[in-house]
Amino acid sequence: MAKIKVLLEVEAPHAEGFGAFRAALGSETEAYDQADRVLDAVAGLGVEPDENLVPVPMFAAHRAADGTYAPMLELREFASPETNQDMAPTTMVVPVEVDHTRLEELRGRNGVTVWPNSRQYLYEHWELLGEPDPAEAAGSGPFDLARSRAVTDCRPFRPGVALHVIRTLLGVSKVWQDGFRGQNVAVGILDEGVNGTVYPVSGGFARPGARLQPGAAPITSHGSMCAADVLLAAPAARLYDYPFLGDPNSGGALAMFQAVLDQRRIDGTPHLTTNSYGFYRVPSRAQAPGHEIWDIDHPLHRKVREVVASGAAVFFAAGNCGTPCPSLNCDPSSIGPGKSVHGSNSLAEVITVAAVNSRNERIGYSSQGPGMFEVSKPDLAAYSHFFGNFGPDRPGGTAAPFDNGTSAATPVAAGVAALLLSAFPGLTPAELREALLAGLVNTTGRPWDRDYGRGILNAAASYSYMLRK
Repeated sequence: MAKIKVLLEVEAPHAEGFGAFRAALGSETEAYDQADRVLDAVAGLGVEPDENLVPVPMFAAHRAADGTYAPMLELREFASPETNQDMAPTTMVVPVEVDHTRLEELRGRNGVTVWPNSRQYLYEHWELLGEPDPAEAAGSGPFDLARSRAVTDCRPFRPGVALHVIRTLLGVSKVWQDGFRGQNVAVGILDEGVNGTVYPVSGGFARPGARLQPGAAPITSHGSMCAADVLLAAPAARLYDYPFLGDPNSGGALAMFQAVLDQRRIDGTPHLTTNSYGFYRVPSRAQAPGHEIWDIDHPLHRKVREVVASGAAVFFAAGNCGTPCPSLNCDPSSIGPGKSVHGSNSLAEVITVAAVNSRNERIGYSSQGPGMFEVSKPDLAAYSHFFGNFGPDRPGGTAAPFDNGTSAATPVAAGVAALLLSAFPGLTPAELREALLAGLVNTTGRPWDRDYGRGILNAAASYSYMLRK
């Protein structure tokens, strides 16, 4: 009989959630022992632990006025560099396989919740033009070329530009001159892995024996591109590598966010995370009850909110399914306004990033709001289509013509956030969001726009705003 992968959430038999998580990651035997104790609640239904088993603890929460879960207040203490005590989980989530004919029976068990364990996809590289911008080569400055009105850049797209162009547009030099380059800030990259030979990977997490370990990815990886793009604005930032896409589903992402939360419990790092992945299809509610796109209480979304509650800002790519030129990977169900910003990237707690080019033109595949959870998504737009990891004389060579997609724009925004955190340590996610939004360049004249969010990122303006506070 055909087995399907799901996440099973059951009341927790453990007194120490973080200790249990670390023990399970360190020992396959311990992971299966924990799973066996959890699965006692569904004995006789043919449920088997998934081969990529990592039980994940979920912590107590209360229902907010709008019906969503609000993380426990104790998580705020994780912003401290001092190690916090372990916490007892209320439930454990275990990735399992079950015959599809037993799903309804499984859902009928008391104290058991069945969640989808859906495939997650990188917002892939595009095949784009790779020559430098001829106007830039002729000596025109970036501010001479940037537009102050909303325009869409679509296929074949404008050529990419050099790093210094994006840095000039962001205004990072003012912050750098004052001595801040992202030092003492750790940025978590949840992706397929970063090359630690080229980029400063100093932490992260992967299961012993896993195919991907922190810092071990090739320089042509999507995660290496994200690393280069963080360092564009914050060249002194430290990078933590969380290569969950070795196990490319919601259970893998859930485990990596739990690893982020565990590290924050120990020493208050990483200070923020960047995430450039999601879904290319919107299944119907009937086809996929509880799916991450439809159910805001899915464990992955709750874990993301736990990380934000612990004091770490979470950045998510809006996606590449906008009109008029969506990625060819996009299913029609996920293309265009109101359908293309979904899943964790539409949570109110995260900062959702759209993409513009060096002329402040919206790139025509950038996903469009309103978001499927939070209406006012994306939050802001950041720059893409530049020579960062990929391009002539760049570390990744010409495996891709240049860094692109909302995948590149998101770590650019995370790098600006790291820059601000180095100048103003201790900013909460809400305060960091306020600073970023206060400095945006608004090309539409509207408080919020489905294509640009509230405007285009500008590090100098956000820094000046914080100096005046």
